[in-house]
Amino acid sequence: MSTGNESTGQDKAAPTAGSANADAIIAGLQTVDNAVTALKARRERDPETLGDKILLFALPTIAGVVVGRIMQSVWAGIERRSIAGGNTKTTTSLIASLSRTAISAAVAAVTNQLSSIAAQSIVSRRHR
Repeated sequence: MSTGNESTGQDKAAPTAGSANADAIIAGLQTVDNAVTALKARRERDPETLGDKILLFALPTIAGVVVGRIMQSVWAGIERRSIAGGNTKTTTSLIASLSRTAISAAVAAVTNQLSSIAAQSIVSRRHR
């Protein structure tokens, strides 16, 4: 009667060529699996791509430049009208200069905030 513990006649100490080949293939697949797992973990830590980062930087910058040019044109138009009306004192006064600066800064801050929110919204929508 057999207990199931007897040797089948094959020596397990001497691996066959097929077994060594299979071990090498499994080791190669394990290396690939580890690399994929590492890339997935890195992607989950920082899901933004290079394009996302460029968008997050470029959109507020471009919006700031455009709004800056618009504000410059507005102030130039106001100054031309004031000079054409014969009033040069109001365009050169300290209060007028400070007012222009404060308004321009406020518009720039609002533009930067809104464009940053818009860029983040676009990136978030792409990640869904």
